[in-house]
Amino acid sequence: MFSFLFALFLAVSAENPVCQSRFETAEELYKSIVLHPDDISVRRQYLKKYGNCISEESIKIIEERNIVIVEELDCSNPLDGIEFFFRNKKLCSRSVTFHPSKKVFTAKKNSAPVSIPENWKHIETAETMLFYDSTAKFGENSDTTGQILTKSEDGIFTNHLGKVIHPEFVYSNGNWEKVFPLREFFSLSIGKDDSFELRIITENQLPYEQKELFELIGIKSDKTEEPFFAPSSVSLKGKGLKGIRIPKTEYLTDSESDHGTYKISLNYTELQKKEAVTAKTENYELNIIFSDGSLEAVLTVFVKKLTPEDAVKIRATVNREIPSFFVQTAK
Repeated sequence: MFSFLFALFLAVSAENPVCQSRFETAEELYKSIVLHPDDISVRRQYLKKYGNCISEESIKIIEERNIVIVEELDCSNPLDGIEFFFRNKKLCSRSVTFHPSKKVFTAKKNSAPVSIPENWKHIETAETMLFYDSTAKFGENSDTTGQILTKSEDGIFTNHLGKVIHPEFVYSNGNWEKVFPLREFFSLSIGKDDSFELRIITENQLPYEQKELFELIGIKSDKTEEPFFAPSSVSLKGKGLKGIRIPKTEYLTDSESDHGTYKISLNYTELQKKEAVTAKTENYELNIIFSDGSLEAVLTVFVKKLTPEDAVKIRATVNREIPSFFVQTAK
C-alpha cells in the first residue's frame, strides 16, 4: 500500500501550483541560479523546493525567465544524480542543471524519454544529446560554445586561432548537425609515370627536419621535393619511390578523445582487389574497400573514448588487411 500511495503522490505532485511556474515566488533562488548556475548547493536548493515536481522518469526541459532548466529523474543509471531515493524498491535519482540565456547546450545521453518545449529540438550521438532553440539564430559553422569554426576540404575543424578542434555538433546550412572530424589521414598515390604524392594528417608531433621526417616514415626514393608543412599535416612529392612505411594503428589510453574519422588511402598498381571488410558496432564503424590498384580504409568512432576491447579488434583488423610497407620490386 505504501508504494501505491507514494506513486500516487508523485503523480499528483506535478499538478501542485508551485510546479506550474518555478520562479514566481522564488526570487532569491532565481538570482542565485543566474549568478551561480553550476553551484551544487544552488542545485540542491532547487531540488529541495521543486524536487517533488520531478515525478516522471524523463529528461525534461523547462524555460523560465530566460533560464533553461534541465530536470531529470533516472532509475536506470542513477549514480550521476544529486538527490537519491527508492521507488518501487529501485534506486532512483533526481538532478537538475541550469543554462542561463543559453539557446544551445549538450547533455549526457541516457535512455529516459525527452520532454521539451515546442520551440526546442534535440539530436543525439552515441553518448551526447544536443538541445537547441529552433527559433534562435546561430552563426554559420559555429559549435555549441558559439565559436565559429573553419572546416578544411579534408574535414579538419579549426578555430579563429588555427587550433584544431574536435566538435561533436556544428551549425551548418540552417541546421545543427552531428560531425565526425578528421583525426588521422595517410594517403599515398603512385602514378604510372613513377611520380608519387604523400599526404599525412596527424595529431602526433611531426619533425620539421627533413632527415628526421624521412627516418620516421622510412621513405626512400630517387627524388623527393621539399616537404610542405601545414598545421598537423605534411605533403610530399617525388619520383621513383623505392619504399615507405605505412602507419599502423595505435591505441593511446591517455588521449582525451577518440571521436572522429581516421582514413588510410593507398593507390598503386600492386594492390589487388579482394572482398571488402566491414565492422559496425554502437561505438564505431570500420570499412576497408579494395579494388585493383587502390585501398580505402575509413574508421569512424562514434563515442568519446573507445574501450580497450574495441581498440584491440580494430587494430587487429587494420594491421591484418593493410600492408605494413610499400616496397618497389626490381623491374
